[in-house]
Amino acid sequence: MNKILFKFKIYFLIFILFSGCSTATKEEQVDVPSKSIEKVEEVTKPVEKIIYKEKIVYVEEKVKDSKIIVGKNEYIYIPSEKLKLKAKIDTGATTTSIHALNIKPFERDGKKWIKFDLVDSDGKLINKALPISRTVYIKRHGAKNQKRYVVKMRINLATSSQLVDVTLTDRSKFTYPVLIGKNYLNGVILVDVSKKYMHEPTTKLNKE
Repeated sequence: MNKILFKFKIYFLIFILFSGCSTATKEEQVDVPSKSIEKVEEVTKPVEKIIYKEKIVYVEEKVKDSKIIVGKNEYIYIPSEKLKLKAKIDTGATTTSIHALNIKPFERDGKKWIKFDLVDSDGKLINKALPISRTVYIKRHGAKNQKRYVVKMRINLATSSQLVDVTLTDRSKFTYPVLIGKNYLNGVILVDVSKKYMHEPTTKLNKE
């Protein structure tokens, strides 16, 4: 009998223990609707970089050459006599020369002068007298040296007007009564030997 009561007590205690543990509450699971997370795409506009490049433009300035281009033959003008004559442009000749006749030196007021005749295109003689600038001697093969007188004379060629040394000589055997030499051309005139009579000489009387 005692054994039965003892077993009963044990079973009763076990029952009480299990009944206490079974009171544990179950955690309710609540379905929380998942919030839709909208992805906001950040639209980035490309930054337009404007680079201003300085453009340097080189303008070629055309500098006018002060030299005059003439042909191998041109007309010249002697303003003091209003005389127009044909001339040969000779870059090899040192001094300008002109056809003159009846060349005779003389003295005026104690100074040496020369009188001579120029010849126009019609063969008419033009009397002229000028102070002697200097005297030169021309060497000739098999003959005596020839004495020539040099005077200052204004000659116009194209747009140029210059007072230069001119040798007086008989050029009747030559085609052109005037020879324009380097003392007129230097620094002023360029010669195009492929052309002739490119200019009408200026008729201005420029006094220096």
